[in-house]
Amino acid sequence: MKYRLLTSAVILLAVACGEEYTPPSPPPPPPPPEQEKPDNGGDGGEELETPFKDVTLLGEFTEDFDEAASFLRFAPKVNGGEDFRYYSAHPSLSARNTTVMMMRIDPADGEGWGKGPQVITKDYTFYGSYSARIRIPDIRKAQKNIGAAAGLYVHDTDEKFGRSGIDFELRIADPTKVYLAAWTGKEGELNRISRTIDLAKGKVIDCSYGTGTAEKGKLTDDGNKPASIAAISGFDASAQFYIYGFDWYPDRLIWWIRLNDNSDRVVLWEYEGTELFPDTYAPEGIPVLPAHNLTSFWHSSTRPAEGMAKATEAPKYPFEMEIDRMSYEPFDDLIKEWKDNASR
Repeated sequence: MKYRLLTSAVILLAVACGEEYTPPSPPPPPPPPEQEKPDNGGDGGEELETPFKDVTLLGEFTEDFDEAASFLRFAPKVNGGEDFRYYSAHPSLSARNTTVMMMRIDPADGEGWGKGPQVITKDYTFYGSYSARIRIPDIRKAQKNIGAAAGLYVHDTDEKFGRSGIDFELRIADPTKVYLAAWTGKEGELNRISRTIDLAKGKVIDCSYGTGTAEKGKLTDDGNKPASIAAISGFDASAQFYIYGFDWYPDRLIWWIRLNDNSDRVVLWEYEGTELFPDTYAPEGIPVLPAHNLTSFWHSSTRPAEGMAKATEAPKYPFEMEIDRMSYEPFDDLIKEWKDNASR
């Protein structure tokens, strides 16, 4: 089933013409996508009762959102009400001859992970190559201090084994930077490895590890490759589509970007695990459990864009993110090895 936007997307057009943006009345909602009840993780992730047994893993896919996909679900509104946040097969506002999933944030959505719109795989994914072709909204003339983030993720939380999370994140207030991270450990004391890059300037701003937002140290050597990044001329994640991706291995993580379908990968970070978090299930900071693959658009008052401490505001308007496609290619040999070891 396809869902069409019933009114013009005036936000970007008004901004492009330099006019002051006056939000329209909300459009009549389309029929809602098939939804499921909020999952029992409480923060957008589902808990596994038996992490190493009877887990259904998803096979390879490329989803272009021309029609509803049976292996994906749309996160329901946490606060209820009409849901006008998802529009499949909608013409792109920025690329000709392209249809996209138009994912719209609702100013009434609550703050925090899992409260905004998310397109999520119903089954689990694991070691493999993930990517999404995305364009985020340009909000700089409409609401320059918005505290919103969007991107490509894997995410899940198990009560015993903790978080399994990988982020390729964009912060809407400044579309020239990218935020790369992996999360492990228990709720309340999540362990993090992360790298922040200004791609327009070719500058690695930070590469560190810690627990929560508290830094424990800088990553060096095999944790900080490449040590420098070449600038991507004119990089602006709101001006055009880019292909963002990461590869998940048992012993390393690789984040990368492609400028278009015909370009080569540019490696942004290759992290090779070293023991950072002893006495945990993931001492090297690399997730060890299957997780759901998703794209997400959400509000946070605690994760402002780098260098923009005031960028914490809740969205005032229903800004729109475009997702041209999501892809996943499992590393079958590594997954088979994991299954064999888990069954022993």
